[in-house]
Amino acid sequence: MYISTRSGERLTSSQAILKGLSSDGGLFLPESISKLNFSDNYYGKSYREIAKDVFTIFLDDFTQEEIDFAINSAYDKINFREKFVDLKHFDGVSFLELYHGPTLAFKDMALTILPFLIDVSKKKNGVDKKSLILVATSGDTGGAALSSFIKSGKFDTVVLYPDGGVSEIQEKQMLYYTDDRTKAFAVKGNFDDCQTFVKEIFSRYNQKDVLLSSANSINIGRLIPQVIYYVYSYCQMVKCGRLKAGEKFNVCVPTGNFGDIFAGFLAREIGVPIEKFICASNKNNVLADFFATGLYDKNREFYKSNSPAMDILVSSNLERLVYLACNKDGSKVAKYMNDLKTTGKYQISDSERAFLKDFEGGYSTEEETIKAIGKCYRELNYLIDPHTAVAYDVYNKLEKNGLKTLIVSTASPYKFPFTVAKSLSLTEKESEVELIKDISSYTGVSIPYGIKKLMYSKKPTILKTKEQIESIVNYENLKVEISVPCSTANLGVAFDGAGIALGLYNTFGFEMAEEDSLVGFGTKGFETNLVLRAYKKLFEVANREYVPVKITLKKCTVPSSSGLGSSATCIVAGVMAANYMLKNIFTKEQLLSVMTKIEGHPDNLAPALMGGLTFSYVDGENVVTRKVEINKNLKFYAVIPSANLSTKSAREILPETYDIKDVVHNLSRALNLEHAFKTGNVCLIKDVFDDKIHQPYRLPLIKGGKEMKALLEENGFAVAISGAGPTLLAVGYKAGIEKLISKEVGGIKWKIKNLKVSDKGAILR
Repeated sequence: MYISTRSGERLTSSQAILKGLSSDGGLFLPESISKLNFSDNYYGKSYREIAKDVFTIFLDDFTQEEIDFAINSAYDKINFREKFVDLKHFDGVSFLELYHGPTLAFKDMALTILPFLIDVSKKKNGVDKKSLILVATSGDTGGAALSSFIKSGKFDTVVLYPDGGVSEIQEKQMLYYTDDRTKAFAVKGNFDDCQTFVKEIFSRYNQKDVLLSSANSINIGRLIPQVIYYVYSYCQMVKCGRLKAGEKFNVCVPTGNFGDIFAGFLAREIGVPIEKFICASNKNNVLADFFATGLYDKNREFYKSNSPAMDILVSSNLERLVYLACNKDGSKVAKYMNDLKTTGKYQISDSERAFLKDFEGGYSTEEETIKAIGKCYRELNYLIDPHTAVAYDVYNKLEKNGLKTLIVSTASPYKFPFTVAKSLSLTEKESEVELIKDISSYTGVSIPYGIKKLMYSKKPTILKTKEQIESIVNYENLKVEISVPCSTANLGVAFDGAGIALGLYNTFGFEMAEEDSLVGFGTKGFETNLVLRAYKKLFEVANREYVPVKITLKKCTVPSSSGLGSSATCIVAGVMAANYMLKNIFTKEQLLSVMTKIEGHPDNLAPALMGGLTFSYVDGENVVTRKVEINKNLKFYAVIPSANLSTKSAREILPETYDIKDVVHNLSRALNLEHAFKTGNVCLIKDVFDDKIHQPYRLPLIKGGKEMKALLEENGFAVAISGAGPTLLAVGYKAGIEKLISKEVGGIKWKIKNLKVSDKGAILR
């Protein structure tokens, strides 16, 4: 069982994970902890095996199957491409590299698994509410949280970070992992302002149909996974002969919110022989002063430093250690925390300070941090980030006790290129991207994949006031704009099986209203409006109270019956808007299933929702999808005749049965579709477009279609009918197709649109 640090509130581990903070604002801690059995054969265990042992100790109401599910879902080759963690050994010191996850920071070690722990916890406790994850970050937690929760697709996530208080790469990373359900907002102020605001929301949140949780280390679901790497690193040091079994060692941890170092303390509680905990701070040295005096005093100047993840004056997780120092007296901790809130400080007693004898604090200035990076690279030929450099500098300053020390390396040096470049005396540049290239060239340290994909990302900063954020997390004033890319399906032999999202967007506005209304749709009535029909359908599926809506057609790039998935834009927008009004209770996969029931097939819907070239098919109640790569050199054109073609006539012309030879012909060429688009081989694409199932029947219905198809193919293009409309899709390499082809072919006029593939899919604003 878990107990609050401020009261006697007791919960199971799954309940504590769901709740995050106790009702009185306290943090949860296990009431008792058992020990690991470090037998001789234990030290060869894998990271996953050790994770299972640690979770078995701390997750008291999880079954082994539930633990296995979470571990296997999170600790895989997708999140950790090469390794989970790594250790680098030098004379008296080793570095524990915790930055081999998707966002290149130690937060990945816990946040990749947290969505699955929450998911299991909800099922265990019969919770069917939607989940909102609210996070305050000083940099790394935000990116790691967004990266993890965006993959699950089951959570709304809101991350708050201090405007101007994170590195350019950290901000790029957070913004990169955003979509209609995961959002990152900059807030005026510092991290403490963000964290205090989050705690305030938790203390008074009253949305009955929303489960509010946190991904900060105040949540034990974030904290417990961090224990794993301390156990694993100890085992690895014994395995390689760095330590003898049972030999004591120190840990030195760059510390801001005190979660990482407290996880090390919990590791000692279950048997890891850690002697001393060195708490390394930057210029915001409130923790160093606390361990020296027993006085926690945040009444001091706040500094924005070159180790921004540690720019913190209120270290939330310290409360857990103080609770243990107070002999688990929750009332005393509550008084201390109230003193901190009202006066900005609290003083623990001498007896309580005695409990902290194994903790030692130190700090590093910005100048010392820069020198430490240079010293480490020159003397050890090892490149570290500014936070690790703080720990390395503090380690070098403190008096040694003769034991080996493990320094926790919390982030890739490439996340902080300005500081690292300065420490290496490289030429200053305005762009972090250019500095990253210079650092790699100078040191020979390769740029990680997780950085490469961010280098040219240009998503803008979104600055929000606290009032705006309150409205967002409370789901007030429900109003949303949704842009959906048009799409082309029936890609030759991939009849009803594949589609491509195009950079042509239809945009719709949705706003709560007293009764349904339509604006901008012309004379179309309620009964025939596909957007409203799709909107209503999701409420029927959800069996929830209907929310009347005002729907506005704001932009119509592709009108109906053009053969470019215009009906798909209506269905996708309507269903997504209904999900938004329902506070996002459905995943994208579930939404696509509902959309498919409305449309009948997912070939246009899947790319409109997800973007790119997407394969899709129906399997029972589910829709199976897969996005595939498109060669970036390919050019796409919509060739649109002036004559219309109704979907009804295009469908009626198709025969009831097909010759087996035609079916085999299509199947054999469908095998090459993915390879054709990936390589950009136009001859192969032509072969893939050589469809025998629908093209021979539908092409004659398009006036001038045969003549235009022949002309396009003569000019080096692969040609397919786009959807059930009259539009032809031309794929090739030539630019300026408008000049190559006359605008009147086959006796009618043609309009040519230069298309771009949209990899984003539907966008919710």
